[in-house]
Amino acid sequence: MTLEFNRLQVQMDGETDIIVRRNFSHPPARVWRAMTEPELIRQWMSGNDYQMTRCEIDLRVGGVCHWGWTHAKGDTFFIAGTFQALRAPHHMEHVEYMNRDMSSGSAQTTDLVARGTGTRMTVVMRYDRAEKRAAAIATGMTDGMELTYGNLEALLPGI
Repeated sequence: MTLEFNRLQVQMDGETDIIVRRNFSHPPARVWRAMTEPELIRQWMSGNDYQMTRCEIDLRVGGVCHWGWTHAKGDTFFIAGTFQALRAPHHMEHVEYMNRDMSSGSAQTTDLVARGTGTRMTVVMRYDRAEKRAAAIATGMTDGMELTYGNLEALLPGI
C-alpha cells in the first residue's frame, strides 16, 4: 500500500517496514545539516499543535539522540535513540524508542542521495513485529511528516 502526501510518499513494505520518501530542492550536505544540528532541527520539527521542547544529539556511532515535544493542551512525548552508523552527508542508522518504552523500538535507516541539484531522501523504519508497526501508525506519526518535512524544505535556502 502506498500513500502520498503532497511530495511525501509513505509505503508499507511487508509486515514490519514503513518506507518514507521525499525530494528536497537542495543538495544532501544541506539536508544532512538540517537533520543533524539541534538548532536547525528545532526550527523544522514542530507543527500543528506540537512544539519541540528538547533536542539533543551526540552525532557519533554509539551517541544518543533525544527529541521531546509538548502539545498545546499540555501532553508531552519524546523519542530517544542511539546511532549505529553515520556516513555524512548520505547515510544514518539509529534505533529509536517512544517515551522510554524499550519494546516500541524501530531501526531507522536514512539515505540522502543527490538527484540533480536536490536530494532524494529515503527513510526505512523497521519494526520487529507487525503489531509494533501498526501501533506506530496508530499514533498518527505519518500525519505530520509532510508538514515537518515541508518546514525543513522551507528552512534549507537559509542555511
